[in-house]
Amino acid sequence: MYNAAGGSGRRRMFPHSENTFRLMLVKLKIAVWKMLGIVAMLPMKWKGVRFGKGCFVDGKPHIRMAKGAEIILGNDVTLISRTHHNPLVEHGVMMSVLEPGAAIELHDHVGVSGCNLVCYNRITVGEYTIIGPGTLLFDSEGHNYVPETGWRVRTVRSGRPITIGKKCFIGARCIILSGVTIGDNCVVAAGTVVTQDIPAGHRASGNPATYEPLPKLLGGPGRKRRADAPQH
Repeated sequence: MYNAAGGSGRRRMFPHSENTFRLMLVKLKIAVWKMLGIVAMLPMKWKGVRFGKGCFVDGKPHIRMAKGAEIILGNDVTLISRTHHNPLVEHGVMMSVLEPGAAIELHDHVGVSGCNLVCYNRITVGEYTIIGPGTLLFDSEGHNYVPETGWRVRTVRSGRPITIGKKCFIGARCIILSGVTIGDNCVVAAGTVVTQDIPAGHRASGNPATYEPLPKLLGGPGRKRRADAPQH
């Protein structure tokens, strides 16, 4: 049945049916995503990863754990390993905990996309922090130098903890090195190399990173007024 004014008469006669069908498709898609997430979690659980409630895993993360090491995920942690949810993702989330007693801990509501966490000591990420694709967190010194023989091929199997605070934004392609502490409410711009601590409420950028205070709107202290600045 076609209406002369244009369009389908059936569409006009049953407008709610089309809306209901679309809603059903959305619910079905969400259910499929959740099911795929549950399937992706299974091999992680078999390897010993501990999950909180409501975690979501999209794609297949790569997990490597030494005996006696730990990976602990809090409630509502999100791991994105496919371009479906983030078009910048180039590879799956990679978490390697390579020494007994070492641990990676992502607190509640943390989100990571296609990043690489390599841990010989401890990597901790605070609540509501998100980490962009291609970012590397590496808590070891890597290779060391011996005067007699030069750089050693084998990696130093020890590290200093990396700690990232709450409500931080870590942009894509960053590198965060061993012993670094990033305070709460920080922003680390894309491509930044962090070799020193970043105080809470600051924005870091560059290689090596320098930092400046964030405005109060973003959880920072705001810029300090100069003593000679005019008053308004």
